[in-house]
Amino acid sequence: MRKVALAIVLTLAGCSAPTMQPGNFTMPAAAHDPAGTPFRAASIHPNRERSWMLAPANTGCAYDEVLPPCGLLYLSEFSQDDVLVFQHDTVVGTLTGFNGPDGVCSDKSGNVWISNNRGASVVEYAHGGTKPIATLKDPGVYPLGCSVNPITGSVAVANFSTTASGRGSIAIYHHATGKPLILTDPDIYYMYFCGYDSAGNLYVDGLNTSGAFQFAELPRNKYKFTSITLDTTVYFPGNVQWDGKHVDVGDQMYQNSVASAVYRTDGAGGQVVGTTVLSDSQDVVGYWIQATNLIGPDANLNDVGLYRYPIGGKATLRVGRLHEPYGAAVSYPR
Repeated sequence: MRKVALAIVLTLAGCSAPTMQPGNFTMPAAAHDPAGTPFRAASIHPNRERSWMLAPANTGCAYDEVLPPCGLLYLSEFSQDDVLVFQHDTVVGTLTGFNGPDGVCSDKSGNVWISNNRGASVVEYAHGGTKPIATLKDPGVYPLGCSVNPITGSVAVANFSTTASGRGSIAIYHHATGKPLILTDPDIYYMYFCGYDSAGNLYVDGLNTSGAFQFAELPRNKYKFTSITLDTTVYFPGNVQWDGKHVDVGDQMYQNSVASAVYRTDGAGGQVVGTTVLSDSQDVVGYWIQATNLIGPDANLNDVGLYRYPIGGKATLRVGRLHEPYGAAVSYPR
């Protein structure tokens, strides 16, 4: 069973992560893995008693080959109950106090939302902030993926299932406040990820009771999902994200193999117009696309890779020695 599938077992079993002692971390100089990919081995010892953040450098976006190319990269470590914050391949902060942090998303103001899977909540941080500025309660479920409506600012959360193993759902928090609108899809039992396009339509993926991949759209201002049949086979649902032109759908098990991929689709039409294969990956879960870069946390390799988008292939950089990295999102200062 793949490691992200094990997250389901971990969640239901309530397993706890090993305790790490507070201390400093070091980032060695770049090396190369046996495949020739530049690799940085991060020896990270977060202070689990408090969150911290270095002052982020004010840098532009006119370059790449670093994680992230600009802004701050928020990377969830499910088993460690922490979220690491990267800038230019270096850990510049750690957010603590979670219980199984999972999917991560950001809004146009630079605020970051983190799905607190075993904590039944979704927590918001300002760009570079160390204290939550909002917490949305999501009781009785396991929140997994999230996305922010670029038009209204509403937050959608994909709830994998109920804590009693019941049907998963989408929770939509109007203007990111209050109690959510809960919607279910009769064809999707286990909800995994969701993503808004630029028009405010929401796309979701998941599995039915037989374990088959399902994909659907919730059109803007509608309350019923429309099933979409993709013209390819997705073996295990990955993140759903708008790349500025296409609705991207991840497959953690590309062609039922030990690799991951991202399909570029036309959305509601179900047509796949391109495939980005992450050829040296094993289980990229909650990827993040930023212009011509794809950031892929790998739950099996316990590292995060930087890939050319939409070219794919092997990562141009990997940062490792992580602990079950699941979600990733980049925040830009506004």
